Amino acid sequence: MSFRHIAISLVGLAAWSTQARADSGFRCGTRLVDLDNAMYEVQEKCGEPDAASHRVERRVIRQTIRVRRGNVEESIAQEREIEVPVDEWTYDFGPGSFLRYAIFENGRLVNVTTGGYGKRLDR
Repeated sequence: MSFRHIAISLVGLAAWSTQARADSGFRCGTRLVDLDNAMYEVQEKCGEPDAASHRVERRVIRQTIRVRRGNVEESIAQEREIEVPVDEWTYDFGPGSFLRYAIFENGRLVNVTTGGYGKRLDR
């Protein structure tokens, strides 16, 4: 395999892995959106999302609590179910940019993934 073929393969692999991996944030024009930004901050920086959905997920969390029984203190593992509001926003910055999928939990940005090229022409 020639150097040229290896270089082309590496560029393709890098583009694919960038598309599939979770980012730490993304840019809206000159503004940087970071993980842990509130929903209103993202909307301030990027405008209204092109698509949005909302759901509530039930999750089981495990906590360790300390209890005292007489003179003895011990740790007990306890599980409880919580409800987590999850919002998913999609930003389409047009055919020259990748789609951005922003995931919020409890109103804070927790994950951003990149999709294929956008389609909107009016941004």
